[in-house]
Amino acid sequence: MIKKFDHVALVVKNTESSWALLSNLFGFQKVECRAEPEAGFKSTLISRADVTLELIEPTAPHGPIHNFVEKRGGGLHHISIQVENLQEEIDRLRPLGVQFVGSEPVQVSEGTRVIFIHPRSTDGLMIELMERK
Repeated sequence: MIKKFDHVALVVKNTESSWALLSNLFGFQKVECRAEPEAGFKSTLISRADVTLELIEPTAPHGPIHNFVEKRGGGLHHISIQVENLQEEIDRLRPLGVQFVGSEPVQVSEGTRVIFIHPRSTDGLMIELMERK
């Protein structure tokens, strides 16, 4: 069951300059920064009122985020939906023909697991399903 829309993720060339721009224009505040060197990116969560954006910047010359910037120049990467029970959602969606990126959820932080719905299943839109305990 869906709890709420969690955030929208945008791939940018530089998280600091993008955050500075969005802060100056709309008053976004930094919430969290994290590096994912194995995956070749870093991200910054920014928020204002009930809107949260994840800014994602490539940090390696190869990898999916770098390729995204090379191909598209940046833009919408995914929307994140928080769910009550991640495994129940996966079990509900698989019989409907939904394909996932990877076969199992990934723990991204203490108490938070995610899995991405492959864009082939959603008319080109990447959707992250997230469970927070």
